Order: sequence, then C-alpha cells, then structure tokens
Amino acid sequence: MVIGNCQADVYRDLLRSAEGLTVRDVRPVYEMTARDLPDLHADLARTDVLIVQPVRDDYRELPLGHRQLSARLPASATVVLVPVLRYAGLHPYQVLVRPPHDRSLVPPIAPYHDLRAIVAAATGDLDVLGAAPDPGQALAAARESVEALRTREEAHGTLIASDLLEGVPRWHTINHPDRHTLQEVFDRVLAALPPGLIDDPPRIGDREPLGATRAPVDPAVERELGLPETGPRDWVVDGVSVPGDEVTQAHLAWYASTPGVVEEGLRRHADRIELLGLT
Repeated sequence: MVIGNCQADVYRDLLRSAEGLTVRDVRPVYEMTARDLPDLHADLARTDVLIVQPVRDDYRELPLGHRQLSARLPASATVVLVPVLRYAGLHPYQVLVRPPHDRSLVPPIAPYHDLRAIVAAATGDLDVLGAAPDPGQALAAARESVEALRTREEAHGTLIASDLLEGVPRWHTINHPDRHTLQEVFDRVLAALPPGLIDDPPRIGDREPLGATRAPVDPAVERELGLPETGPRDWVVDGVSVPGDEVTQAHLAWYASTPGVVEEGLRRHADRIELLGLT
C-alpha cells in the first residue's frame, strides 16, 4: 500500500507494473472520512509493505497519522517512510496556499501562487510584479529548500532525499519533481524493501510523470544559480503554453473575489517574503 500525494502516486504506479505484487489503491488522506476507516483498517491488516509520507496523528480528527496507520499492520510488515519533496530553487516566488476555511481553493489556470502577486494584491503596488532575485536571494531560496527538507527528514525519520536537491534539479514546479529525482527516490524506496521482493525493478524511462504543469523559470534565477538557459519562459499547462502575465492577471482577479487567500499567503509565507525582499 502506498499513501501520499502526487509524488507517492508515481511510486504506486511503478510498483503496480512490477510482477508478483498486488498494490492496493487508497484515497488520499485529505479525502478520507470516517466511513473509509473500516475498509482501510482491513486492508492494512493484510498489508506486507506500507510506503507512506509523514502524516500527523489524528489528521483531520481521524486516526490517519502514519504512526496510527502503521500500528494496524501485521507485526511482520515493512514500513517505508518517504519525505514530501519541495524545492523552490528554480521558482523562488512560487508557494502553495491553503486557506483554513476552504483548503480546496486554488487559483485559475495554474494552481500555484506567486508571492509577488500576493504582495501586489495586498498592497496595491503592481511594481512588485517585476521583482527578480539578486544572487544572495536566489541562493538563499535554494538553500532554504534543502535545509527545510533535511529538517523534515530528521524530524520524521524518513528516507533521505535532501542531498538530491543540492545539485539544483530541473523540477517542473515546487512540488512536482523531474523524472530523475523521482527515480532516485524510488530507487531508495526499493532498497528499503525486503530483499527479493522485486526481481526486475521498474524504471520511469524518458517520460515525465509530473510534467503536465510546468512553471516558467526566470532567466535571472538561472543566471544567479549558474544554470544554462533552458526555461520554460511561459507556463505550460497540459501541453498548452500560457504567458506568465496572463496567469498573474487571472490570479489577481481571483484574489479580489476570493476572501482570505491573500491574508493566509502573507501569514504562512512571511519568512520567504522577507528573504526575497518583497516587504
């Protein structure tokens, strides 16, 4: 059984392609209700391997924490705890915002927020939309991602993946890794499984499992991080190129009609706003 976000979905699909395994499909924990628990507990009781991302105890007032799920396994079962990957090195202004009153709210076109647009919506200062990081800010944003992941790994005792971020991987968005990162993490998952469980380990190949949405990379970011200019320069959503200005204007209009989002973005990401000099 594999439980987690879109990254975990990639690991689940790879395992499903391996011979000799039965992979149980389960709903994401943020969609589960009390009615899901009996079937989930029954499945866990006959699960040999649980691959799970960290979930706090009593998540959404249900016993869905990774420790609580692990306690439902047979004594002989193997648990592989996999970190949730985030990397803002290429996209220092990009964040996720989940308003407490409705965590399903996402902006139009691209479901990611730009701190410059959030600050512009809060202050009315549209000049901030043209901000670009200086060398210190670009490097600090990249290093912050590595250190934040390392802290989460240590706190939860997960597999180690923070070293993979130190090479400035070419991710599609802050939470959609490229295929190389995903394959490296999956290889580490395989190494943590019982010996002999999989004779022919699955490979991702040349596809990009999480590449349906690709965020633009600012040339200034590439320059400050010493990267080649490879882009993209516009958003790419399901294969369609969308200019960044079009996304920004759609998000500003959405902020104006959707109370609470800007305030939550300012609160949750105050440190990043200060780090990038947007205050």
